[in-house]
This record gives sequence, structure tokens and C-alpha cells, in this order.
Amino acid sequence: EDEDKTSLLSFLGVPFILLLLETNIVDRGSSTMTPSSSNSPVPLPLDDLRHWISEGDYEWIMEADRKEEEFKEVMESEGAHAVAGLFGDDEDEDDAMITERVQLWTSSSKNPNGIGGYQSVDSGGNPEEEDTEEGKVRVLFVLSESWEGFGGVLWASGRHVANILVDQEKCRILLEPLTKEKDEASHHPLLGASFLELGAGAGVPSWAAMRCGARVVCSDLSKANRVRCMAESAELNWREMESTLPGDDPILYHARQTKSCPHDWGTSVDKVLKCLKSDGSERFDIVVAADCLYMPSFHNELLDSVNLLLSERGVALLPFALHGNTDDDSVWAIVDLARKKGFQVETLESQQLTPSYNGMGSKQGLVHTLRLTR
Repeated sequence: EDEDKTSLLSFLGVPFILLLLETNIVDRGSSTMTPSSSNSPVPLPLDDLRHWISEGDYEWIMEADRKEEEFKEVMESEGAHAVAGLFGDDEDEDDAMITERVQLWTSSSKNPNGIGGYQSVDSGGNPEEEDTEEGKVRVLFVLSESWEGFGGVLWASGRHVANILVDQEKCRILLEPLTKEKDEASHHPLLGASFLELGAGAGVPSWAAMRCGARVVCSDLSKANRVRCMAESAELNWREMESTLPGDDPILYHARQTKSCPHDWGTSVDKVLKCLKSDGSERFDIVVAADCLYMPSFHNELLDSVNLLLSERGVALLPFALHGNTDDDSVWAIVDLARKKGFQVETLESQQLTPSYNGMGSKQGLVHTLRLTR
């Protein structure tokens, strides 16, 4: 029966859960994350996102939106009743996995998770902690309906690296190979730095870097809905930044250069580089790939992309957890592979965070970080 369900969903090849929710076939259940006050079940109009994507990607996403609307019209008029029992008649634990589109994550110097983006073991919902400390950073992110790559989840590794990046001193230490020769100026080390996220999914490290004034390119696999959600995240964060920062703040100048784009590891990087600079002549100071090591068969392609995109003095950060889908040694094998490709590899101190969902073992919240340099 489970195989039949998987086959049907794979066959449909669309954000099917969205349709089930809109037609009330599946109950939303309890939210597992912290909804944003900006929350809406309806995505922003594509024209509102045009600044954050290339013209080619705009056309690509527009066509995908059109096909999705056509499919939903067909299902609503002819086929929705046919799958009414697909997920069973009773509520179960899977209902809790369905979340609001727009989520809020906030940095914290007290909680290594930050606040938001994971399910609380104690309450069954996300902890609504009030953090009054100065310097905290709010990040809005949109969860994609695209299933591929498990990018519709804010994994512990993303929370971990985002929480460090927004802390000025911790960020300076994390990026020490890049920052050690610079004066310890009063501004954040990400201000004006070029920042790329690979396999971004929810993209929280990207939006955290954007909030700190980095020139961000947020990338993920070539799925239109995934790139659309990243562009919407950029727009939502920009709106908050523009409403709270002085108009002449340099953070706004650099953050406005943020772009979202598709990139499949191991393929041409020209499009990614042109998001940073129109002639493709500049590479990135910082490359982050958070929780992207769980499939060892893609390690080679991931490292090839890092190699082509990282500047000579740049720093690549690969925070990850061991999820048990494959043996641990095969995940750690990326260290030797990276060294064979000419990188210097450091293993930084591990940090225990809360796993994304109840029922996950603590190991899935234990974040290890590899730092790669030339």
C-alpha cells in the first residue's frame, strides 16, 4: 500500500500536498514551526519577486506556475475525490509534518538552535521563547512544496551555521582564514562579502547573511517552486529590512544585490557566477552547503561546484548531521575526497542541537562542520 502511494505521488510530479490541503483532504494538524506574521497561504505574485531572479528564471517559473494552476483546476473539478483516502481517514503523526508556508527563525546567543524552525520535544510545537537580547536577527523563510532533496525542512545544520554567522565575533572566528588579515573593524565580517549557499532548501543561512549585509546568491536544485520560494524569502526579508533600517545603511545596499538561482552540483557554474557579477569574473568569499552530505554519491559533484565557485582566499563551510540513511564512514569519506581535490580540511567542534522533528534521534541534531580552504 505504501509503495502504491509513493508511486502515485511520484507519477503526479506536482506539489500534491498543497492541493490536498486546499481541498481539505488532509488536515493541517499542529504547526511544527513558528509561523511568521507575514504568513499567507498564497505565494507573493511572481512580479514581486522579479528583482531576485534572472529574466530567464522568471520565464521558467512563470511557465511552472501556469502548469501548476492548470493541474489544480483539473484535480479540483475531476480528480480530488479519487484520492480522498490516500493518507487514511484518521489523523496521524504525519499531519504534524505539514506546516505553514512562511516561517520565522530568530538567532539567539543563549539557544544554539536559535528560536523557531524545529519541533519541540516537550510541547509538540515549536518553543515560543522570548529572547530580548540585543543583536538578535530575524529571518523569514518560505517552505517549498517541492519534495526533491528534502529542502522543505529547516535542518539542524542550517540553524547552527546561521546562528553563528549572525554573531559578529563568532562569525569572525568561523571565517578566520578569510578574516584574519583584515582589521577588526566595527562592522560585521559579512558586510559586503560575497556569500553563496548550495543546496539551500529553506535558505536560512542565506537570509541570515543577507540580514548582515552580505552579497548573497542562494541556490538549490533546478526545481521552479524551490527557486520561487527562495526568491519570496529574499523579498520578505528585504521588506522587513527596508522598513527598519535607515535608507543609507550599507547593509541595504549590499543586501539588495541578493539573487536566487537554480544550480545542480557538478554542472556549469556560469549562471551562478553571473548572479554575483554580470560578467562572471568574481568568485565567492564564502560558500555554505548545510546538511548536504547525507548522499555520498553526490559528494564528488558537490566538491566540484565548490571548487569552481570558491575564491582563492575563500572559506567553504559544510555543516552536517549523520541521519542513518547510510553508514557514517561513507559520509565522513568526503574529508579524504576533498583533500584529493586540493582543499585543506579542518573539522570544527561539533554542536548538539534539537533535531527538526519529534521522533528523530539526537544524532540527527548533532552538527559537525568541515571548513575547506585552498
